[in-house]
Amino acid sequence: MTRLSNIQFAIKIFLLGLLGILSLLLSQLPLSLDLSAGQNAPYSALQLQLLILLQPLIILAVSVGVGTLLYRKLGLKAPILSTKFNFKVMRPQLKAIAKSGAFGGIGVGTALMLVPVLGELGINGQLHNRPQALDISFLTALLYGGIAEEIMMRFGLMTLLVWMLWKISKSTADWVFIVAIVVSSVLFAAAHLPIVYASLQTVSFGVLTYILAANTIAGLVYGYLYWKKGLECSMLAHMMTHVTFFFLNSILRAVLA
Repeated sequence: MTRLSNIQFAIKIFLLGLLGILSLLLSQLPLSLDLSAGQNAPYSALQLQLLILLQPLIILAVSVGVGTLLYRKLGLKAPILSTKFNFKVMRPQLKAIAKSGAFGGIGVGTALMLVPVLGELGINGQLHNRPQALDISFLTALLYGGIAEEIMMRFGLMTLLVWMLWKISKSTADWVFIVAIVVSSVLFAAAHLPIVYASLQTVSFGVLTYILAANTIAGLVYGYLYWKKGLECSMLAHMMTHVTFFFLNSILRAVLA
């Protein structure tokens, strides 16, 4: 397999992440609706949505730069994206990535759906009956969550944490990766809180616990897959989580309707 140069790889990763960020335009965010409401609003809804893209775009650029410079030094990988695609040569690798990613994503999606259902139906009700306007499209969940978030949180942040721990400890033992996975997973979960508080008038302890615990668990799975299988595997798992969650949630709504 022919390996891409760092610049070629960085451009490919950035364009994939950009696709995820642009998918935010397909969704309605409560912040954009609040600030564009009224006759004296400083920005239109579209203008504010475009401004909202600026922050993740900057984070994406930094993450791509950091990840590209460091990931190979640490033994991390993106086996498909970092090489020129050759299906015949990559077929066994693709099968392994698809199997691990699908299994991990379906498992996470099923767990995240069943835990609130079995524990407290009110959590699902509060999350899906929001008083604030919020409409995250399925395509946004797949592209922003599955691609952009993985580039930012795993390829960027987790890789940086592994590098920092390596520099401090002079070791690349398993504990270095495990600590980086845990820390990046907690931060990944915390990053979901602003949208929750923006879309709910009151955030119950149950919802807060669920959001933090569920996304931390998901982050642990994605981080492990990035470590062991590569960035593509964590992306696929994240996507499959949303596919599974969407499918099971549709069934649940039909049953409870």
